[in-house]
Amino acid sequence: MIAAYHQPEALDVALDHIANGATPIAGATGLYTGRGKRDLKLVDVTRLGLDKIQVTNDAVIIGATVTLGQLARATDIPTMVGAVLRKAARGIASTPLRNAITLGGNVAHVVYWADMPVALLALDAVVEVQRAGNASSQRPIADCLREGKKAWEGGLITSFRIPLATGTLGFGYERFTRTVSDYAFASTCVTMRVDGGKAADVRVALGAVQSRPARVAELEALIEGNVVNTELLQAVEDKVKDVVKVAPNFRAPADYRRELAAVLTERAVEKAWTWASREDG
Repeated sequence: MIAAYHQPEALDVALDHIANGATPIAGATGLYTGRGKRDLKLVDVTRLGLDKIQVTNDAVIIGATVTLGQLARATDIPTMVGAVLRKAARGIASTPLRNAITLGGNVAHVVYWADMPVALLALDAVVEVQRAGNASSQRPIADCLREGKKAWEGGLITSFRIPLATGTLGFGYERFTRTVSDYAFASTCVTMRVDGGKAADVRVALGAVQSRPARVAELEALIEGNVVNTELLQAVEDKVKDVVKVAPNFRAPADYRRELAAVLTERAVEKAWTWASREDG
């Protein structure tokens, strides 16, 4: 049951409601996932002006209420960053849902199957959070998604800042679902730069196999500074099977999902390398 509903047009008013226990909503597609709560107080944040995308010389800043539909059509976001965000957003749910789901909401719910956190991890995104009476704070999304208390608890995600890396860049993004609009069984995003014929600044993020999306440091170290060839790709697949712990899941056996994650990651690494190497040549 909804006990109260507010739709302020000023950020400080919304933050006061949140500080007093109200739940922020935008698209509200995840409001009743999991266990329902009684007597909810809601604050609608869609009139706060957080639905803008700004491109600067060195970064793209995406407001928290930008919808996945907006991202899927955001051809003005340049370089690899735009390509990654558009590809990830276009693969999620259906068109009506993409027009409702916001980037902030997709991250804030921290559900294991969420796709956008995987892309944001591989892009080194920084999350801006604001709380009533405090200056805004910025934290890397990798820190925000670790187990434990949510970094935005008692406050509101207001934007994401993604650096626009330079150089010969490439990415691979892979996800597996049973149907077009299904939740992912496993997903992965790999970004890298090719420097002197070798992989650099490697980021490998995995989703839908653990309780929260996360980067895999062991895989990044394996690829960093090396040429991606058949032997390395096999080593990548083997490393996923060795180091990635698959959380229990009713949708498919753990062994199957581990094998799936290994194959998807190997494909993503190969695609990232192929794209970056083509640009390097």
